[in-house]
Amino acid sequence: MVGNWFFHVWKKQRFKALIIGTLCYLLVIDTTLVMQTLAPQRMGLLALVAIFAPYLFMPLTMLIPFLFWRFTSVLRVVFAAGIVLLCLWFPPRLGKGSAQESATGQKITALTWNYRGRNKRDGYLRQIIDEKTPDIIALQEADWSGIDLATDILQAYPYHLYKPKDVPPGEAVLSKYPIVDHGIVQAADGSRAVWDIPRVLWVRLDLGHGRTMLVVNAHPISAVNTVYSCTYCPQRRDNQVKELHQFLQPLLARGERLLLLGDMNLTDRELAYHDLSADLEDTQLQVGSGNGQSWGINYFNRVWTFFRIDYMFVSPNIIPLNLDTDCVSRGSQHCILIGQFAV
Repeated sequence: MVGNWFFHVWKKQRFKALIIGTLCYLLVIDTTLVMQTLAPQRMGLLALVAIFAPYLFMPLTMLIPFLFWRFTSVLRVVFAAGIVLLCLWFPPRLGKGSAQESATGQKITALTWNYRGRNKRDGYLRQIIDEKTPDIIALQEADWSGIDLATDILQAYPYHLYKPKDVPPGEAVLSKYPIVDHGIVQAADGSRAVWDIPRVLWVRLDLGHGRTMLVVNAHPISAVNTVYSCTYCPQRRDNQVKELHQFLQPLLARGERLLLLGDMNLTDRELAYHDLSADLEDTQLQVGSGNGQSWGINYFNRVWTFFRIDYMFVSPNIIPLNLDTDCVSRGSQHCILIGQFAV
């Protein structure tokens, strides 16, 4: 009896229930986003909401089958309101395209990729090098022994740092320009309060005609599952980002040409992104193609990637010309970034 009454009421009121439920859901999302905007948090629930915020609108897709029914005009309006709200909070950002036609000066192409060591025998790196012919290559999670076997690549890039004694674990820089100086960013006293392991490699390249450029290959620690019994704990990562920022500031102050690239393990919706990008130009926002999202599930990345966590930043005295995010499946969850610059 009670069951029959429930289904009778549901049959008559189901669209009202969907409308009210959807409105309440949108109100919760909007309120949460307003709270995070007015009082941004580095950790906790609101910080996670900021990271996943665009995906919180995905449940709206469950309404689509009902939109084609009769007498659902109000539900359609509510659905449209949700789409408008999504676009207001997260307007489409597809990059500004190439600026090559207006640029002058020496052109330099750089590639960065979280390579994942298991790719060492698959030939992916050689393929992308042959296709894009970058002048500078920065890798994270690389396998040094695999690079050691690639004698043709080492001949094409005669200036290189990739062996464990010279670089932070898994990092590599290969260059067609001479490396005149290099170093690792770490605590002066060797403590591990901030840097659990060395994670930043810098090299100074001789561009010719008395000009140099500093290339910084960075791979801060992930905020996910890197602290015991804590799924999302960004404190150590954020501290590493701040230390990296402090390292860069005097270089920028004295007018160094600077290219910062790598897997930063943070999204552009987190506070740490603003710490990292201060006084630098985000190449994706200047000339990037597509949305720039660079991390997801390997085999689906060509269709959709989840987050933007790989970056190329430049100092104001370098002109970004173009940035492509190549998400062809190559054995890594990360896409490849190929940027072109005028110096």
